[in-house]
Parts: sequence; structure tokens; C-alpha cells
Amino acid sequence: MTTHNSERVGERLGGCDPSTLAAQFSTPLLVVDEVWLRARMRRFRAAFERDGRDASVTYAGKALLIAAVARIADEEGLFVDVCSLGELETALRGGVPADRCIMHGCYKTRDELAAAVDRRVRHVVVDHESEITALADIARDASSSVDVLLRLNPSIAAHTHELIQTAAPASKFGFSLADTQAIDAVRATLARPELRLSGIHCHLGSQIRELRTYADAIDALISFSETAQRQTGARFEIVDVGGGLAIGDADGSAEPTPEAWADELFAALDRRLAGSARGRPHLYVEPGRALVASAGTTLYRVGVRKRLPDGRDALIVDGGMSDNPRPALYGARYGVSIAGRESEAPTGSFTIFGRHCETDRLFPDVELPDPREGDLLAVRDTGAYTYSMASNYNRFVRPAVVLAANGRARLVARRESLDRVLDLDVTEDA
Repeated sequence: MTTHNSERVGERLGGCDPSTLAAQFSTPLLVVDEVWLRARMRRFRAAFERDGRDASVTYAGKALLIAAVARIADEEGLFVDVCSLGELETALRGGVPADRCIMHGCYKTRDELAAAVDRRVRHVVVDHESEITALADIARDASSSVDVLLRLNPSIAAHTHELIQTAAPASKFGFSLADTQAIDAVRATLARPELRLSGIHCHLGSQIRELRTYADAIDALISFSETAQRQTGARFEIVDVGGGLAIGDADGSAEPTPEAWADELFAALDRRLAGSARGRPHLYVEPGRALVASAGTTLYRVGVRKRLPDGRDALIVDGGMSDNPRPALYGARYGVSIAGRESEAPTGSFTIFGRHCETDRLFPDVELPDPREGDLLAVRDTGAYTYSMASNYNRFVRPAVVLAANGRARLVARRESLDRVLDLDVTEDA
């Protein structure tokens, strides 16, 4: 059950009044608390940038990448990872230097690889065999060179929903460590002078709570690096363990702290390299959701309250799966409250639906104090994978996004216009 929670609707709205925000920008509306976001980024940096440690934090842009957020990540000293031409161009328009961008993607088009070479991004994370040849050929034709990381699949099934596991045996990502794919990729990369092999990478998934899983990844990566050095002479300067650190759920479950995550990773490196003459690699981590999710709150307007045939009470709001598909995709849960009525005791349990022509169940079993049509709902921790996964299903327009700080809000992504959606249609008289 998603329990009623009276804490702080305004606490993560940058000191802004939710009713004023809804009146000014309409709903659905994603509000990102800039102060909270910057504080999270600084905390992660402080956790990893310790004396005697060599580590960097990268913002995984897929969680939420608009130009303003990319700029904030760069200002806070984070690299930015991108996984498409659109994300790369967004980061660049946000003022992020190309050499602070890392290009990901399990299937990069030739245009994307060419852009990475032309812009001279920091690293290209190579995901499959044919990409090695394609990237090297593009770099050769451009009389350039590219710094690469090889993405490995260590066959570690993180304890999370199977649809957000990204290093399990059935995952599409990376070169398998279970056969010769990974070592063959090292040899193929070393054979191309246009490519500089700087390191190795893996990403285990999302919403990971068991930190020991990351230690297992470190063991797998270091073991492979030792094998690669013996067989090919390759020395990896960088070990990138990706992101995926969980945040707290709507049920109040605790989240791992950045400090505990860093402790686990550094301890795993120390154990694995104890007594070794090899130097410590530069450690990269790539949190995305853990940085931005808790900075975001979505505001919805209740449009309908009704009794369902099974006797349960339901609310229908003015958004839905087009602005937050995660509940439909893998049962994501969120904390929900009525803005301005957080101190009132719940009067019952309600199922909250979106208004699309699907079941579109957003938030089941939410305890609320006698909700009414016209009430404003505040949904917490929606900064990640909501706006970035938004669609035009039922020809809905995508919502606006504002950054809020010190009692003021500024628009950083306009609400999509219906004309813009309709303009994509080609009609006979066009």
C-alpha cells in the first residue's frame, strides 16, 4: 500500500507554493528543486573524491536530460553521459564541453559515431564487435582518434526488477565475459591505431539496494583486466561501474547512501588489488536516478472521483502514462499527497488513474484525506525517467518542466503545443 505521507510537499518545490505553480504553468507539471539537485550532486562528488582516491562522478543523462539540467551537472563538476545524438546535442547546447561527455548506446548509428568523433567526446563506450570497426573507420577517415571504454557483461543479475537489470546473462548490453567476446574485443580495439583503449565499463541495472552486488562487479572487472593484461598487454586506466543506486521507495524503505556506496566500491578495489603491483585504476560511477529522482515532484489536478464496480474508490488525474510510464512498465511506486492538505488524516484508500485509453493505473492504494475534484496532487521522486520517457499517447502533449529555488520558479522546458504534435502529420494537401 502507498501510505499517506504528510512530509514536505513544499520542501522539494524550491520553496514555491504548489497552487501558484499550477496556476502559472498548468498541470501536469514537473517541478525540479534546483537546490536539492545541486546538493545531491555535491554529496556524491564528496563521497567519491576523497584524499588518496582517484574517482569521478558522471551524471547519467538518460534519467533527465534537458539543457538546464546538463548545465547544472557540468557546473557541479560532473561528467555527462549521453546515449544518442539528441542527448549529445542537448548537453552541448546546455554548455557542457564535449570533452566532458561520454557517449553510450547499445546501437549507435553511423551519424552518432561520426558526431562523437567530430565533437571529440571524452570517451565512446563500445558495446559490440562491429562498432569497433565502424568507429575506427570513421576516426581514420576524419584523421582523428577516439578514446574508448569497452562495455562488459559480467552476467550479474542485480536484485531488482528483471526489466531494469542490464548485466544479467540475458541482457543485450556489452561484451560477454562468459566466452571469448570480451578478450576478442580487446584485441580488435588494440589492432586499430585510431582507438585508444582506456578502460572497461559495466552497468548492473537500476534501483539496486544490495551494495555487495557492486563488489561482485569490481571483482569481475578486475579479474578480466588481469586476464587481458596477461594475454594482450592491455592496461586499463579506468574502471567504470555504472550507476543504478536505489532511492527510497514509497513504502519508506531505506536507500543506500552515496558514502556507503563509495565505501563498498573502494573496499572492493582494495581487497581485489591487495598485494598487487598494479596501480589503482581511476574509478568512474554514473548515478542518474539517484541524483535527480528525489529532486522532482509532479503536480496533477484531480478531474474525477468515482466508485469502481468492485467497491474501491478511484481518482482520475489530468496526466498519466504519457508523462510517467514507469508504473505501467515495471510497477514503480511513488509517494502521493494532496497539496495543501498534508496535515489532514487519511479517510480512505484510493486508486489513482491517468486519463488515457488504457488501464493507466498510476498509483494503487493511496491513503488520502477525502480527495475532491479540483484537488492538486503532489507525486514525489519523479525527477527521473518521467519526462525523459514521456510520449504523445492519445496525442497528449508533453508537460512543462520548471526549476525551482528560493521561492522562484523558471521554465526550463516548455509545455509541448498541440500544433507541434499535429505538424508531424503529412496530409494530402501538405
